[in-house]
This record gives sequence, structure tokens and C-alpha cells, in this order.
Amino acid sequence: MKSILILQNEIMEYRKPVYNGLAEHYEVVVLHSGRPSVKEGDRYREVITPQLHVWRFHYQPGSPVDKMIRDFDVVIAMFDLAWPQYLAPLYKKKRPKYILWGHRYSKNPLACIVRNRIMRRADRLLMYGDEEVDRMIRSGIDSKKIVIAWNTMHVPNHHDYSSARKRSLLFVGRLQPLKRVDFVIEAFARLQGRIPDDVVLNIVGEDADNAPGTEASLKRLVDRYGVSHKVTFYGRVDDPAILAEIFSRAYAYVSPSPVGLGVLHSLAYGVPVITLRDVKHGPEFYNLEHGRNAIICEKMHEIEQAMKRVCTDQSFSAQLGHNAYRHYVEKRAFSKMIKGFREAIDT
Repeated sequence: MKSILILQNEIMEYRKPVYNGLAEHYEVVVLHSGRPSVKEGDRYREVITPQLHVWRFHYQPGSPVDKMIRDFDVVIAMFDLAWPQYLAPLYKKKRPKYILWGHRYSKNPLACIVRNRIMRRADRLLMYGDEEVDRMIRSGIDSKKIVIAWNTMHVPNHHDYSSARKRSLLFVGRLQPLKRVDFVIEAFARLQGRIPDDVVLNIVGEDADNAPGTEASLKRLVDRYGVSHKVTFYGRVDDPAILAEIFSRAYAYVSPSPVGLGVLHSLAYGVPVITLRDVKHGPEFYNLEHGRNAIICEKMHEIEQAMKRVCTDQSFSAQLGHNAYRHYVEKRAFSKMIKGFREAIDT
């Protein structure tokens, strides 16, 4: 059985299914600087090492990474210039197969030049999606190195709830000013009297580490607009059964800010997405098709119009939701992500 060392900054709960899925086929160890993650039933092992943050860079003084690398058949390192310790082994003569995972070109031309040079050193490039592949090849990256592991979420109870009875609008994510949940609340308040009276707004998520007090601020805003009886703050929710219940009631998942993996969570429950086009989205944005499984707005004020439409044109919102679920099961099933990893590891 091949041994795999995965180098990460921290282990997020939504990534654990990836490590456990790989551990069905390989010996998997994840080295990171986050909180302990392994619980009963997990099949991967973890090594936690402290980190030091200096300016824009992260270092792991005394990290065992250099010694550990020699003991593994394959290393999968997150591709982040801010973690140079994970990239330095690419320049060693004796090293195992080295895979860089997750890459996006930036707006910084110098950073892109550096990225291209680093990518040429890697044995495989494991990409979240294919939206930057053409640019990589034009930059001189060998296409044979590129493997797509479609970035998705493992939703064990995914289901097409597009035809379920709807009575809410929904935001799911970390609470911080960047997410513009304040605008969602304001738009919802302005829609009173123009959408069915039983429609409520559900907000799932807790304050981000860099934005303490955001939930309290949003609750004050809800009170100011007089809609506290129609807005529920759930806090952080990880239980798939509770999440399914919340998503199943939603006409749409509304996120004016940059979207990420929340998109896949929404699609997995047959819930369309409402968002803005011209913001710095994660690669998950490319799962969205305007008028098919999402409403992608050009201007902020169109978000409110989209919220009104999904609540008042139920056949339209149901069709969007059905298309959303089909996209998830046909193109973003979790098994496809694991397949991409295995291709990068074994070929």
C-alpha cells in the first residue's frame, strides 16, 4: 500500500472526507498546524506542528516535514506561496513524487511568474477545476502533469429538495462584513409585502475569527428593520440532518459576496444560488449557470429582485433547484474528486 503525506495549513471539517476516502486505498498522514481533527472512525493520521507567521508567510520552526518526506511514496502539498516550507522540497534532488494541490493565478504578475516556475518542478498538478488549464499550458506547463480533482463537498444525505414546500431564503457561511449578510437582511426587509408573508430568512454560521461581534451587529440590524420575528440565526451547524432540513425549505441560497464550497452544499440539496458576478469568487463559482441553476446578478440591487422572483415564481425556482441537484450528482459527486486524487497519485 502506498504511503501518502498531505501538507496542509489546517484540517477543515469539510476536508476530512477527502482524507478518509484516500485512506481506503493508501496509508494517509496529514501534517498541519491547526487544531486536532482525528476522531473515532477516522482512517487517516495527523501530525500537528506549530507555525510562525512572519509578514505574509507561514513557517513551521522545528517541523518534521523534511524528515517525514523521505519516508513516504507520495507527497501532496497545498500550493500556496505563503507556505514556502511546503514548496522548498521541489528543489531537492532526492524526493518522492510531489503533487501540488489547488492553484489559482493571482492578479500579481510576479506571483504568477513564480507560480509557473514552481509548477514546472512538480510531478503532478492537482487542480480544483479546469478553468485555468488553458492558461497554464500557454505558460509552458506540461499538460500531462495536470489532473482535475473537481472540488466538491461530501454531502452524505444529498437529495433533490427542489419540489419540497418552500418557505425561506438562506445564507450559510462565516459571518463577517465581507459576506454582505447585512445587504441580504436589508433586501429581505424591503421585500416585506412583496413576497409571501410566510417566507423567512435563515442565517447559518458563526463569527469568523477576524470578525468577532458580527452576529450581534446583524441581530441589531434585524431589530432596526423590524423583522426579528422572521429572521433566525442558527449559529454553526455541522449535522447533515439539520442542514438538510434547513436547505430543504429554501427557495435559494443568497450570497452577494464571493462564494466557495457553500455553492456545492446548496446544489447537493437542490437549492439554486443567487450571487453577484463581478466579485472575487472561488473556483466553485464556475459550477453556476445563470438561468439554469443560479441567478447571477450584475449589480447589487438585482440581488433583491432575484430574491423576489424565486419567492413568487415557484415553478421557476423549482426548475433551477432541480437543475442544481442534477449538476451535483452528475458532475460534482464526491467520488469524482477522489478519482482525480487517485489518478494523480497512481499515474
